[in-house]
Amino acid sequence: MSSEDDWANAFARQADADFRAWQLYERYPDAVSAECHRMQFLQMACEKLCKASLLKSKAIAIDTVVKSHGFVKKNLSTILRQELTYNKDHSAQEQKVQKRFNQFAQEIEVLSPSMDRDRRPDNCEYPWKSGDDIISPLDWQFELSRLLIIPSGTTFLKCLRSAIDRALAGSAD
Repeated sequence: MSSEDDWANAFARQADADFRAWQLYERYPDAVSAECHRMQFLQMACEKLCKASLLKSKAIAIDTVVKSHGFVKKNLSTILRQELTYNKDHSAQEQKVQKRFNQFAQEIEVLSPSMDRDRRPDNCEYPWKSGDDIISPLDWQFELSRLLIIPSGTTFLKCLRSAIDRALAGSAD
């Protein structure tokens, strides 16, 4: 097995662990301190899935993957569209949600504090300044939370779970 495959497998396993933590927060809302923590686990799962997929396909060098967070916006939509193709579900709902994948990917990427700070200072990890106010993620209402409860959000999450499972199965090769 190549070093890229080892890294891809490690990222797939971590994506699974992060997504499972997010699912636990969904199932046991009283256990979560704040919405920002749920969003952080979801962001980390998506980022690591993208890294695992890119490494597995040999589309990127390991050095680039471990030094950057900017993979979700560009790659997550493609990964999830492929997942719909694998599942051979071409219902009207599936076609509608594909149009939303880019929006989900954008919202997930900006949850990382290192991404798009000039345009979108909100993130799920660190406080930021807005005018004279200091805003804590603990007090912020994330657009992504609203998007996840609409029908396309549910489909998005199912595709995400399926893509992580596929990445894990690929790590058994």
